[in-house]
Amino acid sequence: MGLVQGSPLSISRHNSTSLLISVDKNFGNSVAKGEDNVGVLSLTNPESPETTVRKISCLYVQGYNVIKVRLAENSIGSIHKSAIRELLRRQLIGVEIVSDSLDGLLLQILLGKSELTIENAMKRMSIVSSAMLEDAVGALRLFDKKRAREVIEKDEIERFGSYTARHILGSINHDVFKEGDDAEPEKLAINLMISRAIENAAKCARDIAEQAIRMGSPLDDAKVESLNHLGECASEIFDSAILSFFKRDSRAAERTIERSKEYSVLERSITDLYRSAHSTPGTEQIMALISSMGSLRNVVHHSMEISSLVLGLTTEQYVRNEEGLATLPASGLLLN
Repeated sequence: MGLVQGSPLSISRHNSTSLLISVDKNFGNSVAKGEDNVGVLSLTNPESPETTVRKISCLYVQGYNVIKVRLAENSIGSIHKSAIRELLRRQLIGVEIVSDSLDGLLLQILLGKSELTIENAMKRMSIVSSAMLEDAVGALRLFDKKRAREVIEKDEIERFGSYTARHILGSINHDVFKEGDDAEPEKLAINLMISRAIENAAKCARDIAEQAIRMGSPLDDAKVESLNHLGECASEIFDSAILSFFKRDSRAAERTIERSKEYSVLERSITDLYRSAHSTPGTEQIMALISSMGSLRNVVHHSMEISSLVLGLTTEQYVRNEEGLATLPASGLLLN
């Protein structure tokens, strides 16, 4: 059957006494071909573990199931290898170091798309990103540096983001489509852009958490109230954009875009209130608040980006033909 070590299998119950073992053709074939799906990374000069892992991530996203890291003599030591191993564990899903020798590392990607769909990975990303945003604003409001560090150290977003990019690009390049995912390459590309927008929202949460760590004293009650109001509004807009994506709801996306205008009005009123206070005591807190407001504004911007992309995924819900009738959605008949 062309099976090799690491081939994905599917096991199901055939009857009361038998199991049916079958091969995942989508991803098993590439592993069975051996050298055809091997990416080789040669390191001739010393470099940081972060740079090495960044290169490995590029091969991972490109769809290689086996990655060979060839090392020149004395190029990296055991401490460097340990750092690479830890970074891989934190940043990439399903990567295992199956061989560690003096002349290199052999990595194999053991997790196939059959085990985690693109949509489920993106759902996990959105849940983590939303939680990071809530915790970051909470850390700044409550002057909780421990909570802020936890936000900064979260690495799930990058791991699921790389996984999503790997399988979306693989689906586009090799026409490997899974039930439940948007099959057309154009829609898969939109999914990739939405995944990136979710990652960017998580980066905004980290920026807010960093402000909480830099502050030397807590915010006063008035600033806490302002930040809380803005944080709740930005979070609601982000969650609304994400929900419109998973429901493929163009009207919800339109409402989210409209709500972003309300946020701009709210932010402007608060900014005007504190801009005149730069010369008063507590300037450090004001600067932290203004910087965090900028991060929240970026979250809203990424939410608008997601909503706009949702409109591209759902054109059948609002595009009309020459007779004035809406095109039929895939789910059924649309009456006007």
